[in-house]
Amino acid sequence: MERQGRITTGIPGLDIVLDGGLVEGATVLVQGLPGAGKTTFGLQFIYHGATQCQEPGLIVSFEEFPTQMFRDAQNFGWDFEPLVRSGAVTIIATSPQAFYQQIRDPSSDLHRALTEGKIRRVFIDSLSHFQRLTDNPVELREILNSLLNRLRQSQVTAILTQEVRWSEDEVSLEQYAVDTVIQLFFEPINRVQRRRFLEVLKARGQSFQSGRHGLEITDQGLRVYPVPMPRGRERPLAGQRVATGVPGLDRMLGGGLFEGSVTLVAGETGTGKSTLVRQFIAHGVLQGEGGLYVSLREDPQRILQSASTIGIDLQPALRDGHLLIHYATGEVDPYKLFWEVKELLEQGEGNGRPIRRAAIDSLSDLATNFPDPTYLPQYLQAFVELFTMHGVTAVFTLSVAAAANSAEHSPIDPNLARGLDCILMLRYLLVHDHVRKVMTVVKMRGSEHDTGIRTVRINPGEGMLVETGFEGMPSFIRKLQQLAQEQGETATLP
Repeated sequence: MERQGRITTGIPGLDIVLDGGLVEGATVLVQGLPGAGKTTFGLQFIYHGATQCQEPGLIVSFEEFPTQMFRDAQNFGWDFEPLVRSGAVTIIATSPQAFYQQIRDPSSDLHRALTEGKIRRVFIDSLSHFQRLTDNPVELREILNSLLNRLRQSQVTAILTQEVRWSEDEVSLEQYAVDTVIQLFFEPINRVQRRRFLEVLKARGQSFQSGRHGLEITDQGLRVYPVPMPRGRERPLAGQRVATGVPGLDRMLGGGLFEGSVTLVAGETGTGKSTLVRQFIAHGVLQGEGGLYVSLREDPQRILQSASTIGIDLQPALRDGHLLIHYATGEVDPYKLFWEVKELLEQGEGNGRPIRRAAIDSLSDLATNFPDPTYLPQYLQAFVELFTMHGVTAVFTLSVAAAANSAEHSPIDPNLARGLDCILMLRYLLVHDHVRKVMTVVKMRGSEHDTGIRTVRINPGEGMLVETGFEGMPSFIRKLQQLAQEQGETATLP
């Protein structure tokens, strides 16, 4: 349903960026390099208006013939031919000179259609061709203003594309003249990846979300993934506890995790982060709770095999729909991942199988995929608020480098840790000539917790368990002390 005075674009996610859609009657300039998706943007806008909003559309092309447009549109599932036959869409393949004359001539069919309100959406591809009309910038400005004013008088919502070569300091005449400017990018984010982005540069008369948002060209057209932004709301903790499924860990946490809380499990490679996550998810889904496992590294089959080695059979839960495994393969777009998870949570609530536990394994695989690496803490906080809003108890994993100093407590960025409810640190500890896996509760919001360094064991067929000792000592040290006392000796502790 459209907001009052707003026009929905038909591009999923874009209306969120535009706070409900475009202002009715706006002139919109869509800029980008060749291949950025400008023509697809315009066709999608027109097709959505004709098929979903009962708004007749006009497509003006200075490059492609209608048959080419029909063919390209079919690739996205848009069949324009019946719309053209019924009059819902009009396509004109012409020259800039001829079009400019028709739109100004009161006796032309195009002028009458605009005046009588028979056209509600217009797509002109592209504005760059108007530069062929004159070399005089003053005259070109008059032509452009005349065109835009005629479109505004007709109260149509118009999309005009333009090919550009980016210059950070340059603002074009067209950008000044139109109401809204949307730019499409296809840029490198690291040495091996390129990704599409969309940015709203300006939008007169309406609010919008700033920043470069994720953009994808799918088999159904363009799709926008808005930058997830936290709202900074207070998140009261629930009084109920959730068992982790890891023997000994609930005791360390003072009774388990709080329902709806978000936990970060950080640690060195091989310390058992993914094992902990699988036991946490399995403990819920095997009791009938809905669980979501987001994996950025291992495919579902491998996750099931790994779980079976620690005595957990997740096949029934997966088959019955209690467990969802979302495998984000390839070059992961963090913005896309956020909206996919949000959609899965909403689908679970809609079909009566709400997700109550979730895990993302791991944040380390996302860190290099941000255009701006400093955005990771905000991104994580947006996830925290999303899970809290849906009453989901969630666990994230994060790989960290080995501590240079064994006394180092938490090598985690404080900005990353700020919005989390619980932080568990897994690491290796050298005791005499043995390397032990140990766990520390770095943070447990709203609860007393064990501050000791506890030994962690991962046994085949049993999984992870935490050996709880006393006074902050690992239990294997306690056993050494007890043995020494039994033998009448004094234990020398490391």
